[in-house]
Amino acid sequence: MPGPFDDLEPEDPATPADEPIAPAPAGRGAAGPVDRRPRRDGLQGDRRSDEPGAIRAFSRGATRRCPRCGSGGLFESWFKIRGRCPRCGLRLEREEGGFLGAMTVNYVVTAVVFLMVMIVWLVLDLPDVQVLRLTVATIAVTLVFPLLFWSFSKTIWAAVDFLVYRSHPEYTSVDAADRASGNGGRP
Repeated sequence: MPGPFDDLEPEDPATPADEPIAPAPAGRGAAGPVDRRPRRDGLQGDRRSDEPGAIRAFSRGATRRCPRCGSGGLFESWFKIRGRCPRCGLRLEREEGGFLGAMTVNYVVTAVVFLMVMIVWLVLDLPDVQVLRLTVATIAVTLVFPLLFWSFSKTIWAAVDFLVYRSHPEYTSVDAADRASGNGGRP
């Protein structure tokens, strides 16, 4: 009896360009044949084979680089991200309202930094806590840190978005990726 995970077996080495494409096994969840021959633009037909894993994508996002190709220059200014990566064409903002994920990342990291400042301050300052200085320091952290971290949160969210969208079955199809509202399309 076929199961839902039967098509998740390891892939064979890349098919040479002169061999025909082997069809994918029929069954539940089969997406059809995958062309692994080189395309005209030099990329492989199976885009997933040479793309970064989650750790690499997140580390690239944390350093304000493209999660897919690792190139920089993604920002027009500190607060304005480009629509697409100038090198690989990855959509950096998928749709209207796509900033909400970056805003959530920014909020969570700011809250963690705020709590760390509070805890360290209290540990170092107990038993005579200087409340006025602690209040000024924490207000400064909550006002300044989100502004400094904003561009990092945008690229971290672009990494999350990239990792989620590339799991979509149509992601390997270049034409479908170009038409889709999600990531993966070329410029």
